[in-house]
Amino acid sequence: MHRDSGWTRSVPQWLAGGAAVALGVVVLLAALAGGTPYTQVGNGDPGLLVSVGAPVLRLLADLSGTVCVGALVFVVTCTRPREGKLTGAGYGEVRWAAVAAGVWAVSAVLLVPFSAADTGGLPLPVVLANLPGLLGALEQPKAWLCTALLALLVAAGARMTLRWAPAALWCGVSVFAALPPLVTAHGSSDTGHDLSLAAIVVHVPAAMIWFGLLLAVLRQARRPSGDLASLVRRYDRAALWCWVVLALSGLVLGGVLVPAADLFTTAYGLALVTKMVLAVAAGIAGRLLARRAARKLATRPGDRRGVLAFAAAEVTLLSAVVGFSVGLSHLPLPGFLGKVLSTTRTLLGYDLAGPPTVLRLLGDWRPDLFFGPLALLLLVGYLIAVRRLGGDWPRTRTAAWIAGCAVLVLATCSGIGRYAAAMFSVHQASHMLVSMLAPALLVQGAPLSLLARAAPAGLPGFAEVTRRLAGTRLVRVLTHPAVALVLFAGSPFLLYFTGLFDALVRFHWGHLLINVWFLAVGYLFFWVVAGEDPAPRPLPAIARLGVLLAAMPADILFGAILIGGDRIVGNGPASSNLYQALALPWVPDLAADQRAAGLIALVLGELTLLVALGALLARWARDDGSGFADYEQLARTVRAESG
Repeated sequence: MHRDSGWTRSVPQWLAGGAAVALGVVVLLAALAGGTPYTQVGNGDPGLLVSVGAPVLRLLADLSGTVCVGALVFVVTCTRPREGKLTGAGYGEVRWAAVAAGVWAVSAVLLVPFSAADTGGLPLPVVLANLPGLLGALEQPKAWLCTALLALLVAAGARMTLRWAPAALWCGVSVFAALPPLVTAHGSSDTGHDLSLAAIVVHVPAAMIWFGLLLAVLRQARRPSGDLASLVRRYDRAALWCWVVLALSGLVLGGVLVPAADLFTTAYGLALVTKMVLAVAAGIAGRLLARRAARKLATRPGDRRGVLAFAAAEVTLLSAVVGFSVGLSHLPLPGFLGKVLSTTRTLLGYDLAGPPTVLRLLGDWRPDLFFGPLALLLLVGYLIAVRRLGGDWPRTRTAAWIAGCAVLVLATCSGIGRYAAAMFSVHQASHMLVSMLAPALLVQGAPLSLLARAAPAGLPGFAEVTRRLAGTRLVRVLTHPAVALVLFAGSPFLLYFTGLFDALVRFHWGHLLINVWFLAVGYLFFWVVAGEDPAPRPLPAIARLGVLLAAMPADILFGAILIGGDRIVGNGPASSNLYQALALPWVPDLAADQRAAGLIALVLGELTLLVALGALLARWARDDGSGFADYEQLARTVRAESG
């Protein structure tokens, strides 16, 4: 008892020490940099209050966001609901998330004027007197305002949450809340920004989940009951994946943002190298010590000193990593003002070799570091699950899943994806592949049924969490035939004919957001009308046929409006006249390019719907639904657990 009590008292001390390490790194880097980050980009020195206060506030926002995200990830992945309700451990973590989200919201609100002063090199009183105008002109203050609103929503929602499904929703919102300041940070408009933005949107969330989950495990370790050995093993697996993502995305960021010659000759390069070394050390030391702790706990459950050993190492090293990350956001990129870039490289992040010939569209590849790895992960995970079944899985489903992943890669990483950001016609080709053909193929792979059969018995993990999510009320609402049809048929009209596309098209994060939305909406729609997995609201074949046929006129109308419309989509004031500014010599007539886009939308859209119709009719002819009894039984159980 005495030993365990001493261990319990030492945890807050290590956490306080970690916070002190992070704060010390941030203050030291800010003090050493002085006014250099401002003078190097031609701004004035805003004073000590801003040069040190802005990074310190950023650290507070990052740490509170990490606690919030980690607590909610713990609830979603490490607790089992009882009839849909949170367990005691889950309820405690949701309360932690609510408090942390409140701190996150307050710090983000304070960062609105501080980030404006830091970006513009202006004293804080001047910024406060002119904040509305600066808020409209600068991206970072708007980003922090978005984060503040989302964090406030999470704080209010988590405080009222008693069930697992809403906690999963707030978990997703909290991860999304971390993204706005990332996609508007330095490097978001530099050469290669398409690569750096895709890397940063997985780099920072991976770090937040790793560190936040560690803190949640430490809080649970102080509880007198519970299977701590299993919890440590689960954390170790999650931390390993986060470490791999962090390392790979960090290498991309370093390669894009810092030339190799500047790694050891500039303050930014040295800070980046130090951060990378610390992250590697945290991963290696943490994994070795965590596995040793799990082995000790398996034989001596009362001896928790091993948990403190790996936690102390990871808390200290990850705190320093967070401190250097915040410090890097304050330092200017090496040689930022000395680069001479073409218009296409400035606006797109890369150059185009010439007009989009068939060879260039199929062979001029530029990897999309978000959708490319996503497709690879989906493919590898699916094939591993198929292998676990020992060949007892229809080859047609496997072939459909492979084809869907291949289409997703083709649409985003080939020359089609490369030219999609510069030409509206090619954008429509990519859009149709991502929103229609890829999901139409993926739903034929029946991934939920595969997970239900391939998941190891008694070992909760990704499969169990996925099944819980599929049984939530939100998914049941989204897969209602009317809702799925409205989302699928109405989203293109909402995006392209309201000015929303104009506001998003000039940002690479806007393209990522568009593709994520349409891939998700397309998957939901084709799951309802032609999917091999049983939907949460099972439909008879004739009803599926009716929903599918109802989508066809909307697709025809969308293409017809693009062909006959007078307004050039994506070239208005909100997009800073992007297509006109690019001035591609092989696109002399933007109206003609838009007519081509409408024709592409018509052809690809109708062909995909016809393919889905054929798949539906084929299934109608051969399947009486009995093949899904095992999954439907599981689905009923999950729905009962999720409430």
